[in-house]
Amino acid sequence: MTKRLCVALCACALAGLPLAPAPAAACGGFFMPPTGSPSPVTRHRMAISMSMHETTLWDQIQYEGAPEDFVWVLPVAGGVPVELADNAFFEALEQHTTIVMEAPLPPRTFCNDPCGGFFGAAAESGDFRGGPMSGEVTVHHQGAIGPYETATIGSDDPDALVAWLREHHYGVPDEVLPIIAHYTAQGLDFAVLRLSSNFGVDRMQPVRVTVPGFGTSFPLRMVAAGVEGSVGLELFVFGEGRYGPMNFASAEVDRDALTYDWASGTFDYEARYAAAQATADGRVWITEFAAPAPASIGSWTSVSPRGEYHYAAEDWRVATRHVPDPYLTRLTADLRVEHLDEDLILGAVAGGDLEARIRVTRELNRARDVACPTTCTEPYGAGGTLRGDGRGDGLCATSPARPGPWGLSVVLALAGLALALRRR
Repeated sequence: MTKRLCVALCACALAGLPLAPAPAAACGGFFMPPTGSPSPVTRHRMAISMSMHETTLWDQIQYEGAPEDFVWVLPVAGGVPVELADNAFFEALEQHTTIVMEAPLPPRTFCNDPCGGFFGAAAESGDFRGGPMSGEVTVHHQGAIGPYETATIGSDDPDALVAWLREHHYGVPDEVLPIIAHYTAQGLDFAVLRLSSNFGVDRMQPVRVTVPGFGTSFPLRMVAAGVEGSVGLELFVFGEGRYGPMNFASAEVDRDALTYDWASGTFDYEARYAAAQATADGRVWITEFAAPAPASIGSWTSVSPRGEYHYAAEDWRVATRHVPDPYLTRLTADLRVEHLDEDLILGAVAGGDLEARIRVTRELNRARDVACPTTCTEPYGAGGTLRGDGRGDGLCATSPARPGPWGLSVVLALAGLALALRRR
């Protein structure tokens, strides 16, 4: 499939309260140092595990540019620290939910012996705590995790927060100052991440944030920081059942209409996705996968180009510690900037399972099957003997029945016996 998640400048962090639809996540802005050049984000993936006990969010961003130009700011609740997650977790989620389509059986292009054989074949298709700083800014956590330098700060004064960020060489565009003030007024703190210059990577190692309680609302306002045009998002939701948007339109790809074109060797999934995306003028989240989460996600292992092993086991343990057998929903969206003005509210929705594997039955430009004989003319081989020169074995169900030499003798014997009995 074409990668639709092309531009994303946001990372979501959690700020939920137990059993309340109050904000459960806030979206962070992608900033740059005052002297750096912008590093466009090329992909943004999130995962959320929701239970009555706690809510956890995973986030990963892929971008282009120098590591020193990457800065990530996330509103969070209660000064919670950011934890390092593993690449293998998102790799496993992608592997188990990516759409795989199977083409119809191919046309018959050859004939087998009508007395046996088959026609055709299936297509395969460390945490440092600090006190108040600058008089009005509190540093809750500061240190390094994996490839990141990170800090969690808070203040009642948004101007003091901006001053702290700029003092520590985190570029803050003027257009996001009202957004920072908005989240500061809600009592949220801010987690700041910056890639260390010692790590020449272009993909963030995933991070996760966990807060107590069940959160259902995920603010999107800060996604708009630095976004031009539209932003692509991918969201995996672990819960007791299927989840979907409550205040955005919801759509699915029409799987029954999917078609395979034999002339080009392609499916029309992308065109069907675009049709679903056009729902509600593009203000829509599309459900691409919905089914019980495969337990094999927890055993996923991968090896990086450097020979480093990665495991999804720890993140799977976090995702399932309060919901042992979760249901997994995968949602995608391509939202324009004007659609990022309100929170995404998730809720339980009805609907059947949507598996990753789709058997496509509709087709275009299919060649005609080769006409093949269906009658075995020599079931016993040439010469009419069981050990003749032909390939028949006398068991062809589609051939006209006829007795062999031994069978004819038996028939004659039975006829003679019946005649003798009649005479007696």
